[in-house]
Amino acid sequence: MIGERLTWDELVALFPKRWVVLSDTEKDGPDIISGVLVDVKTDEEIIPYENDNLMKGYEFWRTTEEGFYGIIDSDLEISVD
Repeated sequence: MIGERLTWDELVALFPKRWVVLSDTEKDGPDIISGVLVDVKTDEEIIPYENDNLMKGYEFWRTTEEGFYGIIDSDLEISVD
């Protein structure tokens, strides 16, 4: 499957709770329609892999959202009333 174009629904069904590394993504706004599968990674594997491959133009997407992963580049304030 590596190197094949897959739809987002196919990626979610095939690789639940995994990070998919894609190239040549087709999008509708922020939503992914399809992409060419480059690799599949676990939560533990994605950060070193992303660091090593960031400049290759790949996109990194988790098939199911659980918890938080990301970088916030902003002045952020959170308050609880």
